[in-house]
Amino acid sequence: MYIIEKPYVSEYMISSIINHDWAVLDNETIEYCGLEEDVLNLWSSEKATEYYLKQEFPLILSNSENAISWVVENLPKSNLTQYIKTFKDKVLFRDTFKEMYPDFYYTSLEYLDINYVEKEEYTYPLALKPSVGYLNFGVRMINEVAEWEPNVKRLHKEIATNKSKYNENVVNSTIILIEEVIKGTDFSVDAYYDRNGEPMIFNIFKRLYREDDKINEKLYVTNATIIMEHLQEFTSLLEEIGKKLKIKNFPLNLELRINEAGKIVPLEVNPLRFANWCVSDIAKYAWGFNIYEYFESQKHPDWSTILQNAKPLTYYASLVDIPKGFPKSSVRDFNFNGYLDNFSNVFEVRRVNFKANPLFGVVFGSTSDDDEIEMILSKEQGAFIT
Repeated sequence: MYIIEKPYVSEYMISSIINHDWAVLDNETIEYCGLEEDVLNLWSSEKATEYYLKQEFPLILSNSENAISWVVENLPKSNLTQYIKTFKDKVLFRDTFKEMYPDFYYTSLEYLDINYVEKEEYTYPLALKPSVGYLNFGVRMINEVAEWEPNVKRLHKEIATNKSKYNENVVNSTIILIEEVIKGTDFSVDAYYDRNGEPMIFNIFKRLYREDDKINEKLYVTNATIIMEHLQEFTSLLEEIGKKLKIKNFPLNLELRINEAGKIVPLEVNPLRFANWCVSDIAKYAWGFNIYEYFESQKHPDWSTILQNAKPLTYYASLVDIPKGFPKSSVRDFNFNGYLDNFSNVFEVRRVNFKANPLFGVVFGSTSDDDEIEMILSKEQGAFIT
């Protein structure tokens, strides 16, 4: 079953669901997205609950972690809920797998105690974040002790402003995680555990950031070299995680970092979904398969054949975000035509409701020129806002 939730679902995902008549949970978001009920195989909450309570390893996929609330509330004792709770709680996740990474420093504290800690005792740089979070909510990077107080003030403001926006199963700032910042390269991995507990990877992205924003990724890039270099080691990591929790029938997005010494450090596991903003759909352009069809049929990509036939291109999903400090209330539209003048090969432009979200859209494309990737990464959006 699919659970469609805010903030964004792609037409490609929806058309895949409709074409195969896959079951979809009937909820308020269906109407919000403008989807016609008669074209979807809708399951009521009661029907879905009755069905999945009988499943030892329920198989559910969503486009958003907002779907977690339904699963936790309706299938509270299922294996699926236990996986979700372990991964969503960053402190519990760190505790569960600390034997794998004994040198990684982290600690936690009550949110109300954050103003009274001995901040000079920490080793900087460090990251400050709610233990249960989503879409980089509340994440603060602190490079030195002098930055502690202004960042804590911003954290308080962000939490107060968005307190009622998310369900507590999706975002919960009761506990704050403090952890060391590791220098290295960030990756995003779309994967699932099949009915036998074997992990299978659909996408491996490098996550690239603007120089002035090390929290919000700007570009997801992938190519045959990235897949070949990391497929086996990331699969091995997933196998280790899966064995620890005895995982079966579970889709996820794994965010990790490879440090300067070449060691892999998991940052977080995002349950029930693949990469944010449906950027996972790029697999149809880069690798020629539909990730939703593969997921539903429990099919494993034949990476050996795919990589042998792969074109020497880098594929990207560019997040066209609203510049920091830009007053959203004054934005009327974004000039994509002008913005894309210097892009060499754009497959698709997906517009996002920028009034309700932090970006204008997502651009899918490819290039054989590394300089073009740098251009996209550094390109200023402000000049194209009307």
